[in-house]
Amino acid sequence: MSLSRRRFIIIAAGSVLAARPGWAATEDGARWRGVALGAEADLRILGMPRAHAQELIAIARAEIERLEKQFSLYRQDSALVALNDSGLLLDPSPDMLELLGLAGSLHAASAGMFDPTIQPLWKVYAESRGAPSGGEIETALGKTGWRKVDISSSVVRLPDGGGLTLNGIAQGFITDKVVALLKSHGLQCALVNVGEISAVGRPSGLDAWPVQLDAPGSARRTIGLRDRAVATSGAMGTTLDGGGAVSHILDPRHGQPASPLWQRVSVQHGSAALADGLSTAGVLMNADELAALASQFDDVSVDAISREGEQFLL
Repeated sequence: MSLSRRRFIIIAAGSVLAARPGWAATEDGARWRGVALGAEADLRILGMPRAHAQELIAIARAEIERLEKQFSLYRQDSALVALNDSGLLLDPSPDMLELLGLAGSLHAASAGMFDPTIQPLWKVYAESRGAPSGGEIETALGKTGWRKVDISSSVVRLPDGGGLTLNGIAQGFITDKVVALLKSHGLQCALVNVGEISAVGRPSGLDAWPVQLDAPGSARRTIGLRDRAVATSGAMGTTLDGGGAVSHILDPRHGQPASPLWQRVSVQHGSAALADGLSTAGVLMNADELAALASQFDDVSVDAISREGEQFLL
């Protein structure tokens, strides 16, 4: 299994502040870089005294830590791991219920293409280094299906052998939570990247935060982001085999890896969580299906690069 985070390199390694030279030396603020939910995280705060900015970074890191304990598949102490291990989560947190509610809405809007219940499928692909047998895929598919998940304010219950992955939406959700919390503490200008990117305000002298969207074999595209989020998915961003040929995004209809119709699908919206989920589902869709999905939500922008290198804009 290749989990080199190539997905992140394609999506966010090109996210740079292309402001005037010397910005870091002339602007107040602070910066933190680390890891969240298995992806690189990067928080840049401008426009306030450094001591205050560092206080906000400490608040953001604590919030990331708190939410990772809910949604991470990489931490044995997370609520999600406990749910997948036992099939039962009593008294789910408000954050868990909120995120599962959004996941259900995206599942319905995407006609089932966004489906967090594919974790059993993902597991058999990972354990077989990207080459499960037909029988293993069929067995795993029998454990999937959003309608099989029982969600209430008091319990989340999975079917026998079922499991959830929230990796296609949790990074955006945590990004939104961090932004909202920091705004409540006076944040006015920042670029928050917790796997997906949200821009607050703008650097002085610029109309927006310049963010680069990248795709293999295609020219980088720079967009201006201001009080808005962008999320990107690519079928081959992370692969499950040793040769980089088996996509980590699995089609819930038949259990096969996503066909690389797109080099990347980037979605902009005010909510990083919604953009994250839409980009994840969009990788599995053709252009007409992607347009139909985006049309169900207000103020969504799509910037995608096809397998052949052609740009698709909505």
